[in-house]
Amino acid sequence: MSSIKGSELKLHKVFSSDFQFEIPDYQRPYSWQVEHAEELFDDLWTFREQEDKNEEYFLGSIVLIKGESSSKAEVVDGQQRLTTLTILMAAMRDRLNGHPKWGGAFDKYIMEPGDVTLDLSAKPRLFLRKKDRDFFEMYIQRPGGIREMDNLDASRYKDSKLNLINNTRALYGRLSEIDQELVGQFGQFIVKNCLLVLVTTENFKSAYRIFSVMNDRGMELAPSDILKANIVSSIGEHERERYTELWEDIEERLGRENFNDLFAHIRMLLRKEKYRRSVLDEFTDYVVTPYANSKRLMDELMLPYADTLEVVLSNSFKSEFNAAQINGLLQWLHYLNNKDWVPVAMEFIRRFDRDTETLRAHLQKLERLGASMFIRGIYATPRIERFGQVLRELDQGKDLLAEGSALDLEKHEQRDTLYWLNANVYRYSNRLRSYIMMRIDSFLSDQSVSYKDLTKTIEHVLPQSPATNSEWRSNWTDDQRECWVDRVGNLLLLSRKKNSEASNYDFENKKERYFKTKSGVSNFATSTDVLNYNCWTPKEVQERQKKLIKLLMEKWSLDAGVEWEELEKALT
Repeated sequence: MSSIKGSELKLHKVFSSDFQFEIPDYQRPYSWQVEHAEELFDDLWTFREQEDKNEEYFLGSIVLIKGESSSKAEVVDGQQRLTTLTILMAAMRDRLNGHPKWGGAFDKYIMEPGDVTLDLSAKPRLFLRKKDRDFFEMYIQRPGGIREMDNLDASRYKDSKLNLINNTRALYGRLSEIDQELVGQFGQFIVKNCLLVLVTTENFKSAYRIFSVMNDRGMELAPSDILKANIVSSIGEHERERYTELWEDIEERLGRENFNDLFAHIRMLLRKEKYRRSVLDEFTDYVVTPYANSKRLMDELMLPYADTLEVVLSNSFKSEFNAAQINGLLQWLHYLNNKDWVPVAMEFIRRFDRDTETLRAHLQKLERLGASMFIRGIYATPRIERFGQVLRELDQGKDLLAEGSALDLEKHEQRDTLYWLNANVYRYSNRLRSYIMMRIDSFLSDQSVSYKDLTKTIEHVLPQSPATNSEWRSNWTDDQRECWVDRVGNLLLLSRKKNSEASNYDFENKKERYFKTKSGVSNFATSTDVLNYNCWTPKEVQERQKKLIKLLMEKWSLDAGVEWEELEKALT
């Protein structure tokens, strides 16, 4: 059994020739953001201002794999603190450049200056992961690099490099507001009075056990961080580097949040039911353990499903046939209020990517089911159970396009969906009413429309509170307004922000001055639809309500045997 040692060291001993810190490639990217870096800065500054200047400040513990006779120290836990402390000292070094007393005082804590008599070469004290190593050395560890960082366009970077840029700029900005002498004294306090507990062991298994029960300061580890250490580290050494690069490529392509979702989606695909424990625990028990072979897990699950998830997230399915319709359906699924549908879409794409007509038909049914549950207010547990049943039936070889499948809507579900669509839609949540109006608009236009980047607002034709002397008061009774004002028959999408004054215009004035654009052509089919009416009385709104509900019935195949009169009666 590997021995475990702990030592309490001041920072001037931590950042010394005794340790050559390296962040292994299986570790997560540098994840601290400005709020975490500034919190550390504020904690240190506040503590230093206390009356007892000799009081020591505890920065927490870090876990290392380190041999007794070597300075090389593989960081298993603690990279966020070590990296941020290096950034802070580099910012001090550049802030104090040329100062007669403090200039050059902190260089040795960032870079090993080298000593030919001790056979020490000049090199950084801390090596980040390979993907970030050169960037970190060039713009932070190298003297003067921080000033050159001003020329970088931060919008070109993401994840770890973006965090390095933002945190460096933030800390250097804080120091720029402080007198140089005070900056020097602050740095002196940090290296003399701040300490870390270094827990060292000689093998990964022992270090990982310690790491799993310790908290990382300021930011909890994501499941992917721990799973990476567990999965990639168990692959044979000669292939570990290649799989580390594949892992990091997935993480970079998907982005950190979506990458962590990937584990949840894969677990759902295998388990097909709601979580009862954490993602980490269930992925370990139901995915990692059954596979046993980490290389096979990567080849058969992680890599192919990562590619599929990327297609789902970016609506980027490619094919000679049906690609536009498939990507359009994925886009509509993204407008829903949950991600529970994502594993089902991933599995459909994986299974039917060569039969695009079958894929399109399955996604059309999935969008219909997801929309219905959103409209009916089905909450998480039954929603996940339903999608789990879809996946089970798919595995069992059932025809999901057939009536009565888990992917289909039962008659009572179709009736309930129609009831909620026919009711006071404007009184629903903003997300739901926007979704319903955009879907109506897309069905009216009968073509693929992206609403993502369009300015849009939902407007009432008949105002909610019309002026006392307006035509709205003479053409509508109070009961009629109450019945119709918030239903889809009286609503449209506008490509401009709300105007409370214009919303009360009489109908003709409103059409000309509010519903039309300068070119006379609206971005939205619902606006164009209203412009075709010559007046706006209860008769027109009822006709339009009936037309739009029948359109939804047709497009979503809501053939529940419900007549219009039944829907109206249900409301009363």
